[in-house]
Amino acid sequence: MGEFEERLSYLVDLGRLVGRIRVDHAPRGLGKTSLLRQYQRRAREREAQTIWVTAGEEGVGLIAQIAAEIERESSTWRSGARTALGRHLESLTLRAGIPQIVGVEAKLKPDVAATAGGYREFEAVLRLAASSDDHTGLVILVDEIQAADPAGLLTLAYAWQHLQSEGSGVPAAVFTAGLPNAPEKIASAVTFSERFAYRPLLLLGREAEEVAISAPARHLGVVWEDDALAAAFELAAGYPYAVQLIADATWTAAGHPDPGGRITVDHVTVGRHAMQADLDALFRARWANATAAERELMTAMASLGDEPVQRAEVARVLGVSSESLSMPRARLIDKGFIQSGSRGKIEFTIPGFAAFIRDLDG
Repeated sequence: MGEFEERLSYLVDLGRLVGRIRVDHAPRGLGKTSLLRQYQRRAREREAQTIWVTAGEEGVGLIAQIAAEIERESSTWRSGARTALGRHLESLTLRAGIPQIVGVEAKLKPDVAATAGGYREFEAVLRLAASSDDHTGLVILVDEIQAADPAGLLTLAYAWQHLQSEGSGVPAAVFTAGLPNAPEKIASAVTFSERFAYRPLLLLGREAEEVAISAPARHLGVVWEDDALAAAFELAAGYPYAVQLIADATWTAAGHPDPGGRITVDHVTVGRHAMQADLDALFRARWANATAAERELMTAMASLGDEPVQRAEVARVLGVSSESLSMPRARLIDKGFIQSGSRGKIEFTIPGFAAFIRDLDG
């Protein structure tokens, strides 16, 4: 949150544009959306206007989504600002081929290109929305950025590049979240993607795990014993969703203790079964959503252990060339099941998935 707070202060206190579009990327379950919601809460506390969209929803283009949300939020602005914004939205509709923005009925199919001329109109909308006296600035938040249409990404990048090149005093920022393949998706649509600042979200360290597990209990006057915390850490393995599951299941196993209560390792042992049932349900859903070729690749990965594995080793197990793995590997990355590691390695995005697959094979 430290970097975000710094950027938010730059926007609110100095009235300046945050020049790069931030992209937090990580597998599902690492808290990307929750973090983005925290950004939104903090921006609102600083009296900035926030615009939230989830890219790719119902086939709606990114620019149309943002414009529609700006139009909707402007209903509370003073009449003069609303009138001026309405004119710019109409111009954006005409120039970028976006039908029915006004009235929050925007529908832009992903294959409808936002024209190069349209980014100027979009830029004008951003300027007006950010500079209104009704708030201290504009913060746009985009979830699932990897699902945005290429035309929308390009238009957003063009508009932001032009704002930055002018040394703009427009108090605006864009913060986004997406899967590990988000940088690739953005780069394929925007050749000058240096306008985007990519930040991978990692597994939780022990200190963060301890805060997540024990702090809520302490707030209620309940203490986690040290060996109980150690057992929970081992089970969660730093994966935020697993941290949430084991903490909740253990709390239930302890009978939702009153102030003065203690969480013991026996409670964790009982809670483990409920946690594992939830994880197994998630794993089964992922397995069912994989094709035969994708299952073969994941089975080969799992046979090599729980750690990141070399693609060449996976190919050797399957008796094929590394190049033949490209398509199933890309699809699994798009689905968020695996991710690329360092030095040509690939790994599962959720701890425990490899063991689940080995159990299936057994």
